Amino acid sequence: MKLTRHNGRAGKHGTYNPKHNDRSFEIANSEHIDPERVQQNIYWDCYNGIRSALQPKSEESLADTFEEVEKLYYKLHYTNFTEKQNERNAKIRHTERNRSPEDLLTSKKTCPEESIYQLGTLESHASPKELFQIATEFMDEFHERFGKHVHILDWALHLDEGTPHIHERHVFDCENKYGEIAPQQEKALEALGFELPKPDKPLGRYNNRKITFDAACRTMLFEIAKHHGL
Repeated sequence: MKLTRHNGRAGKHGTYNPKHNDRSFEIANSEHIDPERVQQNIYWDCYNGIRSALQPKSEESLADTFEEVEKLYYKLHYTNFTEKQNERNAKIRHTERNRSPEDLLTSKKTCPEESIYQLGTLESHASPKELFQIATEFMDEFHERFGKHVHILDWALHLDEGTPHIHERHVFDCENKYGEIAPQQEKALEALGFELPKPDKPLGRYNNRKITFDAACRTMLFEIAKHHGL
């Protein structure tokens, strides 16, 4: 059975919007979503934990939607960086470079990366339970191994479309040269000890630590699937 994990940040309409993942939009406008099965979906985020689509939103929750969760995370973790960087911009009279945490959230270079996990095809696929077990085990190990610099923000198990699949979003960050925590993929992976695929060649589009990282993630995911007999 085919197991896939695809990654991306943006499409033809800009950076991916988490509203699709927790169905925070008018689903009647989407032909590929079955409204009667939306309630079967399962959601998780870094502030509220796991919940079903049927579960009412808590009045005590810090953020209700994935979009609000990500805005809050960026505000709490990257405001110090943007404020200090804006001060440096002012000193050199380049305030046009100023950014806010929300600017980082919508930039293709600093927005969360989205991964889609799928086990099988429309014609033949694993059960939602099997996909859930494999993906959550993978994310637990992912957090244990990489969580210091790669942070899972939210994920959704979709059972309201043709094939069960999971959308998961994470952000890479580490300290910059000023000691501020900032979203930066390549530096975060370097801090985790990842090497270039071709260490003797310069960093580039086809020679970067993300390639090495993705290969390690695929190996980890396939090993977990094997343990489940798939």
